[in-house]
Amino acid sequence: MRKLIIYSVTLLVFCFSTIRAQETEKKSTFKLPVISVAQGVLNFNGDIGYNKLNQPLYSQSGLEISIQNHTEGRLSFGLYFLSGRMTGEENTVDKHSNFQASIFSQSLRARYEFINNKRSDQVLFPYVTAGIEYVSFRSKTDLFDNNGDFYYYWSDGSVRNTAESGNNSNTPKSRRDYAYETSLRDANIDGYGKYDESAFSIPVGVGVKFKISNKCALDFSSVYHPTNTDYIDGITPDGIEGRQGNDKNDNFFYTSVAFRLDLGAPSERKNSRYTYVPDVRGVNFDELAAADADGDGISDVLDDSSATPASNQVDVKGKPLDKDDDGIPDYRDKELNSATYAVVNEDGITITEEMVEEAFRKDSLAALPAVIEYLRAYDKLAERKPDVEQKWTSDHTSANPEQRTSIPGIYARLDIDSNGYITPKEISAAIDEYMSQKSPYSVQQFFDLIDFFFVQK
Repeated sequence: MRKLIIYSVTLLVFCFSTIRAQETEKKSTFKLPVISVAQGVLNFNGDIGYNKLNQPLYSQSGLEISIQNHTEGRLSFGLYFLSGRMTGEENTVDKHSNFQASIFSQSLRARYEFINNKRSDQVLFPYVTAGIEYVSFRSKTDLFDNNGDFYYYWSDGSVRNTAESGNNSNTPKSRRDYAYETSLRDANIDGYGKYDESAFSIPVGVGVKFKISNKCALDFSSVYHPTNTDYIDGITPDGIEGRQGNDKNDNFFYTSVAFRLDLGAPSERKNSRYTYVPDVRGVNFDELAAADADGDGISDVLDDSSATPASNQVDVKGKPLDKDDDGIPDYRDKELNSATYAVVNEDGITITEEMVEEAFRKDSLAALPAVIEYLRAYDKLAERKPDVEQKWTSDHTSANPEQRTSIPGIYARLDIDSNGYITPKEISAAIDEYMSQKSPYSVQQFFDLIDFFFVQK
């Protein structure tokens, strides 16, 4: 009768939650449910085991299957089916008890997630759960060895096949076989009779969902199952001497990892139901196609450069013209006819060695930014025209080697290509080394190096 009641209530509540969810989504069709399979461990807490969860080695595995209604909100309902075993052992001077219980439970639970499922950027979803549960159990105990002999627990802590007395101290010791062969209810050890091997519970728990995709997730949870029975381990306050327990009901924990599959969720991460679709009614697309934000005569849809101000200084794709090919567009080039391999600044003006040398002679420290600007401009030129490195070197080293200014020994390490000349790339590397405080040169030696760079022949 109790099973019929719990099944009826479960079915009614589950149907009610599904109908209510459908009413809130008037335009949506029926959504397939969420199914999950959980593997975990059952920990018993009762009269056997010192009333504590201190027996991790006696934890037994359990399997839980659930069916939940699909929802995009935080609240959901589901049917849960749990099956597994629980074991308890206790051996003290005056108490020797053990049991193994097979359980099967059916429950209806509500689940509330603290973060809305609509958040596509969220991965972890913590939640709480609670519900009502019907639990059935079958408890057995290990009273006999594999030969059918009863276990006797002696005061010295040993297990033997005969009761302890002063005349049989030489009785061979025995070992338990841990085969739970005797039904606790049928054995009627404490005279309880045919008690009911079922109970009700109100499971409560916490967990976190790890989202893998729209459809798949992992659940990590721990649920506490307090029952209204004290017969799971077969020990109660009314037991015979040596088998008395406390007056608290038995309960257990189920800690598990579950794989969730949401059959009703969309396959892709982006849910089209919530995709924003702009209203384009009244938009003049011809006007948009002809728009020219920078006024260069090239429409924005064809313009590769959207910040060119003058129409006579761009090509057919809107890119700025650079007639002297110095890397500076004509519309902001203050020297429109720079030499082919000229090193220019941001205004397109050629930076000459004489200019840098002159600034350096006036003030070595003040000239360093000019040197750096020259070298950076040279590097940009070398990137656009790889052949400039070879040409620059040949132009400056074509003189008779005997007439060149030899590199002082202290700076010989900088001549990486061993051509007897410190090139812009080599002096640039020396400056970077000095600025990062890794240079072996003193301040005076470093500025002497800059001076030598411009006077070498």
